[in-house]
Amino acid sequence: MAMPNEMMTAKEVASYLNLNTKKVYQLVNDGLIPAARVGGKLIFPRTLLEEWLYDSARKNLKKESDTHDKILVAIGSNDLVWELISRELIRTPYHLITPYANVGSIEGLMALSQRLAHLAGIHLLDPISNEYNLSYLSRYLSGFSLTVINLFYRTQGIMTRKGNPKKIRDLSDFSRSDVTIVNRQDGSGTRILLDSMLADKGISQSSIKGYDSTVTTHMELASAIAKGRADAGIGIQAAAQAVDLDFIPIKDERYDIVLLNEYLSLRPVQALLDIIRSERFRVLLKDMDGYDFRDTGKMLFNGIVE
Repeated sequence: MAMPNEMMTAKEVASYLNLNTKKVYQLVNDGLIPAARVGGKLIFPRTLLEEWLYDSARKNLKKESDTHDKILVAIGSNDLVWELISRELIRTPYHLITPYANVGSIEGLMALSQRLAHLAGIHLLDPISNEYNLSYLSRYLSGFSLTVINLFYRTQGIMTRKGNPKKIRDLSDFSRSDVTIVNRQDGSGTRILLDSMLADKGISQSSIKGYDSTVTTHMELASAIAKGRADAGIGIQAAAQAVDLDFIPIKDERYDIVLLNEYLSLRPVQALLDIIRSERFRVLLKDMDGYDFRDTGKMLFNGIVE
């Protein structure tokens, strides 16, 4: 996994932007994304990639570019469903592109506060109320006119290698000397969930081997466990099943989309809302384990955040 000041591969860039690798190469060939070729291999400086992403966001959102009606700029919490949404947006008559930056829920809200994206995907547990998302709006987006729409509910849990060789049962096993975990990055909803549950159980973060070893997506976390680099970690059921890991459910959570109302009338945003409220979308998702789509497309908040 590339760290903030390191180089990224085309595969890592594709994962970061929720695009396929072929699309990344196309963006490079079109001169639209910063990259260098070393020994015949493309490498991507992460710092320049993030600068390019934010600069593109500013231009698109301010309509300074002729592509403002072709790109949906999304940012926030990682989930596999965004890959499906990206494919569906490309299928529209407008062939919309959706680079999704997997920066975590908190960074997603902060990007919205700077108008660097149309929307943010978030799943943020309030440890005091045990409710999701809405209480965080006043912390990061006070005074903004917003709409919050549910995308789905999903199951978070403990991933372990197939057969659970370390016999991990719950979070208390994370502090065992023979257990090493892999974690999500600071500011992600999954990290906040883990920290809240550890605090409830009186488990010190410093007692956990691998607590500071982080990745930015659920699939990266699942892959690290599958390859034996860690024994366990917290992530979503769908990612665990994708690489044939054992999974111990611990929490069902609500995942919402936060939209700036000033962008609601834009073609890419309207196309997204049409997709997630369509019957086709529900059919495509019905076989995905670990999800509940009972409120998908439901408006949970609309107005000015106090």
